[in-house]
Parts: sequence; C-alpha cells; structure tokens
Amino acid sequence: MSQAPQPTRGNDPADSRAQFSRVAAAYRTSQTHSDPVSLARFIDLAELRPNHRVLDIATGAGHVAMAAAGQVREVVALDVTPAMLDQARSMAAEREARNVSFVLADAEELPFPSASFDRVLVRSAPHHFRHLIPALSETYRVLIPGGAFALSDCSPPPVVRDWLEVVELGRDRSHFRSRALEEWRALLQSMGFTVEHAERIEQEKDILDWFEVAGVGATDRTKLLDYYETAPQAVLDQLLPQWREGRFYHRYWHGLIRARKPLEPAY
Repeated sequence: MSQAPQPTRGNDPADSRAQFSRVAAAYRTSQTHSDPVSLARFIDLAELRPNHRVLDIATGAGHVAMAAAGQVREVVALDVTPAMLDQARSMAAEREARNVSFVLADAEELPFPSASFDRVLVRSAPHHFRHLIPALSETYRVLIPGGAFALSDCSPPPVVRDWLEVVELGRDRSHFRSRALEEWRALLQSMGFTVEHAERIEQEKDILDWFEVAGVGATDRTKLLDYYETAPQAVLDQLLPQWREGRFYHRYWHGLIRARKPLEPAY
C-alpha cells in the first residue's frame, strides 16, 4: 500500500492561476461544472430578473455566466486566471451571448464601484479563496441594497470535512478549505448579510472523473485511493464509497446559499 498523501496548501495566490491554467480546457467539459440540472438549480436560487446586472465571480470556463446570460440584462464574468477567461469567451462566442463581458481580477479586490450589481454569483470556487473575509466584504460592497448573493460550494458534513480535506488537497493544491453549511451561515451573518436559504445537496460523485478534471497524475491518484482505505467507520458511513464497473464513487455535498444585503444597514 502506498504511503498516505501529505499535501500542503500553497501560500502563493499564483497557485490557483497555475492550477487552473493547466486544466482550463478540462473544466469547460467537466461533468460537475457543466451539469445542466445543477446549473439550473443554482440559477433558480439566484432569483434572477430581466433587468438585473449580474457579477459572476470566479467564472472559470463560464458555465454560470452563460446560464445567467439569457435571463438578465448584463453579466460580468470575472476570474483571476486568463486561461479560464479564454475558455469563457470562447463559450460566449459559440452561444452568441452578447451581454456578457469579461474581467481579469481577484475576488478580494473587485474593480467596480459600490452598489454596482443586483446579484453576485459564485459557484464551486470559495474553497480556493485563501482570504475569504475580504472577498465577502467586496461582494457585500458591490451589491446594491436589497441585492442578493448566491453561492454554491463543496460543503461536507462536519464529521467528514476534516478527513476529506486530505483528498481535496491531494487532488488540487490550490484548494484551501471546505466549509460546513453551519460555518457559512454564521460567517455570512457576521458580514451583515441576511441568510434567506441554506441547504446541503447530496450527490454521488465519480471520483476518478473528479481526479481527471484536476489533472491528478497516476502516482498521486494511487495514493489518494489508498488513503480511502484508512477512513474511519464514521466517515465511511457518510461517504458510502463503492467501485462499479471500474469506476469509484462516493457521496459528495454542496451547499446552496442565498444571502441578501439589507436595504438599510444594521446598527
């Protein structure tokens, strides 16, 4: 049996750019990111309207931006990785989405005036943010009073989260931290948001596909699969891992949250 992986978090924000530059094309075709059912559910969560101006933070290959574009006046798709924005631009051109613009910037320093957007969206990205508080503060700032922030991100139950962090980091060194739904609720409320909706969605994930999208090499893949053999029973009871027809599956969780900026600040 291979030695269990001992991944470390990168300290340089360039880690995310390097990782996602390498796998940008794979994210465009990723089953997880392009899944029409989960995209539709996320867009429904955001409660978009035809007059809305929308910011999609960490747009990646542009799946959320494209899903929103047909329902709103304007979408600004923002990402820190040029290669990801190239993928998103290409998708927009293919779909003739003329109301989508693209901005290269960091979520921690949004280059927009305060109260610029009716909605801010972020999907499958906050677990990469090393400085989440500044990013949330910036999100709050650019929303209009009464505007809403819709987010979806990996959000395993607390009993699984710490064990699964080793897999997350071994798969992708730019991963920083998954947050349980309870953590998200408390964090957003502390920032001044009113949390209107918070639920944990459970799905079965094809783990080998998940590794492939992130470009995990054969040696690291073997170490990670061996690591599953060390899981305590409480974790196995949550994951329910199984092999079927040469593929490895287990349960995985995403949080779906909508939080609103109050019309008037709380004092």
